[in-house]
Amino acid sequence: MIVEPQLREIEVSPVADVPHAPSAQIADRLRQLEEVTARLDQVHAGRLSAAAHLAQPDLAGPHPSTPFAHGAAGAEALLQDLKPVLASLPDGEAGISRPATGLRVALIADPQVIHMLDGPAELLHLAPTAWRRALDVEPDERPDLLLVTPVHEGRKGTWRSADSPGTYLRRRITEKIMPAFREAGVPVAFWGTQESRFYEDWLDVAAEADHVLTVSEELVEKYGTDCPQAQSVSVLQPGVNPLVHSPIGTRPAGTDLVTWAGAWHAKLFPQRREYATSLLEGVIAAQRRLLLLDARSQAATQDDRYALPRGFTPYLASRVGRKKLLRLQRASDIGIALNSTVASQTAFSPTALELQACGTAVLSTYNQGINSGHPQVHLAQSAADVAAHLETLTLEELRRTQAAGLRRVFLEDHAVDRLHQLARVAGVSPRGGVPERVPRLLAVTETPDASLAAQMAHQSVGPVELVSWEDLQQLPELAGGIDVLLPVSPARSYGPDYVADHLAAFAYQSAPVTAKLEGPAEVADLSAHRRIDGDAADLELTAWWRPEPALLAGRERLRMARREFPVYAIDHGQHGVPGDLLALAARDRVADDDVETVREEVRAAAEQLGLRLTVIVPVYNNGAHLRHKGFASLRRSSLFDEMQVLLIDDGSTDTVTATTVDELAAEHPNVSAYHFAPGGSGSASRPRNLGIRLTATELVTYLDPDDEMVGDGLARLVEELDAHPDVDLVMGNVQRWSTRRLRIDHHSELQQTFGDVAEASGTLVLPQDSLARWGFRSLRIHAGVFRTAWMQPLDLQMPLGAVGQDNYLSQQILHHAGRIRTLDLDVNAYYSEVTGSAVNAISPRYFQKYLTLEQDRVVWLREQGLLEAYRSTRLEGYVVDWYLKKLQLVPEEQWREAAEHLAEILALYEDGPWQRPEIDEFMNQLRAAVEDR
Repeated sequence: MIVEPQLREIEVSPVADVPHAPSAQIADRLRQLEEVTARLDQVHAGRLSAAAHLAQPDLAGPHPSTPFAHGAAGAEALLQDLKPVLASLPDGEAGISRPATGLRVALIADPQVIHMLDGPAELLHLAPTAWRRALDVEPDERPDLLLVTPVHEGRKGTWRSADSPGTYLRRRITEKIMPAFREAGVPVAFWGTQESRFYEDWLDVAAEADHVLTVSEELVEKYGTDCPQAQSVSVLQPGVNPLVHSPIGTRPAGTDLVTWAGAWHAKLFPQRREYATSLLEGVIAAQRRLLLLDARSQAATQDDRYALPRGFTPYLASRVGRKKLLRLQRASDIGIALNSTVASQTAFSPTALELQACGTAVLSTYNQGINSGHPQVHLAQSAADVAAHLETLTLEELRRTQAAGLRRVFLEDHAVDRLHQLARVAGVSPRGGVPERVPRLLAVTETPDASLAAQMAHQSVGPVELVSWEDLQQLPELAGGIDVLLPVSPARSYGPDYVADHLAAFAYQSAPVTAKLEGPAEVADLSAHRRIDGDAADLELTAWWRPEPALLAGRERLRMARREFPVYAIDHGQHGVPGDLLALAARDRVADDDVETVREEVRAAAEQLGLRLTVIVPVYNNGAHLRHKGFASLRRSSLFDEMQVLLIDDGSTDTVTATTVDELAAEHPNVSAYHFAPGGSGSASRPRNLGIRLTATELVTYLDPDDEMVGDGLARLVEELDAHPDVDLVMGNVQRWSTRRLRIDHHSELQQTFGDVAEASGTLVLPQDSLARWGFRSLRIHAGVFRTAWMQPLDLQMPLGAVGQDNYLSQQILHHAGRIRTLDLDVNAYYSEVTGSAVNAISPRYFQKYLTLEQDRVVWLREQGLLEAYRSTRLEGYVVDWYLKKLQLVPEEQWREAAEHLAEILALYEDGPWQRPEIDEFMNQLRAAVEDR
């Protein structure tokens, strides 16, 4: 009997993630984390009082995470202590490169949206009884558009109760205000910022709008159907406003508090509640000071709809006003964002953007869009995962993470850009500001050389032209169109995000000159994110916004001009010295690295460092995920010092990725890098094949850059192999994060299938027909550790350019394995909904890549005498449940091409007859499409 994979939603029990430390300390810390999180679980379940937990003898006083351990009488007292810190923060500024749009927007919204748009647009706040005057003016003085968003209270509570359909205030919006603005010739837009579960609650308002916008791309089609009168339906995500979300004056941080503000919702959003509980427990387990701001939770109202779990009461204070909260976001190095929506690539908590705009690192609950677009945000897997992340986070890594967040949100999520998008949708022209356009960038130096030119050519924002000062003076028409001038020098090297950091700074502050600082972080923090004296700025680390032609007379003239202008110091990242990694990574790669040279380096490192486990990581244009997700999870393992991490770059065309690979290899002696020439092979097969050839340790496993290892699972698998030297491999379980967290329970599945051939010790002795008994299902190779001496001689080559090749490899591994063991613990976290990943980009090419895989698989099955067994037990179910479901996601105009590739796949298996009627239906549909061509 074939047992289908057991996917079930889980509440992951604490698995101890630990910092890099000596083994005895690691064991102690593991036990401590397990005990703390277990006690917290008891508190939240009501089996242990919060007071009893906080009075544990091992704490020797108040828990370090509570206010009491720092002399405060409670969480409210912490807020009082913070008043001087918040008052000392300078006001935010409009970005010099993002002037106000001049749009006049009549608005019905809550404070979070108001603060997002106020300044970049001129807002006219409408009230139920005071809205007509916005129209009782001359036509050219009327608002450019009316924007209505879901409101719970509105500005100063004026729209309280409007969130209920059918109420007086709701009818006021739909029956009076929106029609009146439309009749006056003002475009009417509805922006659905609400959670998707409340879609129906605001549909009556959307139905009255000329233009419908939503934060959820998943709702676009639905709005299009339900709002037939709408001229347009599109996605508009939240933005950040540097007037209130700003890093200015935030270094070093004014407080070490880790803060969260919001409403807990004890009844709504069960996933958010479960994941958030683990996140907060992790902060406590790491002994970080925690402050929770929630006016509606149990301390204030005793309303169980909003009650935080019992164990969090000591950290709870009443929610502060919006303006004070915005400053509190800027005062801390680390903040928390909780996502009520999980299954969306575009809808997530705006707090995650706001915190990053403040230069604050973010701890967050899972959301698909955050995972795809914001890898620098740490997504909580468990309490122990969060604790280990905080305990292993160095100041340099923290500042790198914060810089990545600033780049991301101010270059891609600026409120001014969102308003320009809104104006285009509504068909109105902004009254002020400059038209949107790509800035003209120019780098200038005394004597250009090839290395410097390559560094400028490989910037993440796109190639930057490099000229000499002499050429610049001879081309005055060139100088006249410069938006950003970047003096550079061959005496320095510049990272791929160097220019992006300057552009982001121009978007969140008003000084016309920005400057990079010298490191390390402890030194740079004294001047970072504030105005500095121009003489303190190295000219070749500055950038100039639209410099006057007179300043371009030469290097000396510009150097002297530094003291004439305000200069904003950013940070110390993204620059170095000649010949360092930044310069090397920017070089034009024209050939693959030499395999034998790298093989010898890998062998020597494994031998000299006594490394035991190779982790093969295929990389392609995903350097940010590699640094912040995959590699960071390895650093949290107690086994890291005994790992040899092979970063195999499959020819990335993104210099950020190439630089990241080289930096990680240089920073860690147990990390080795190999680069294929730029271009890529189309899948992870080529780098994984090379990785197993290069492996020089006794054990080997795999990890994808956008996934993570869980807890100390790898160490546990290695311990199991050490205890049982006669087995070929050990498998653990997988956390699969998609629309929710599921467990792929390999342990139970394998035990259930092969329990009858288990020895008394628990070792499974696989029979010759193991793969057929297993039903040709896949195992996730990333959740297993394999003996190299067994694996390498098999010479299992993944088909080049194919997708699904890791699942195919797992079938081959199980077929050849003799003795295996399993452990019931989570080892790998698989994020299955990453935008742009090979398995999520559904097109005819996707099916062509699967055709490549199936051509290889059918040959192997025939060679092993397994073809008929595969046809009878696995093929048709896989076609129906995988291929045909994926085919439904192909755009209509590409369907026939993709379907023809699928037909080719079926033909490999001798084209029927088929038992599943869905396959015959598909073939008939394809024949009809071909005939109609």
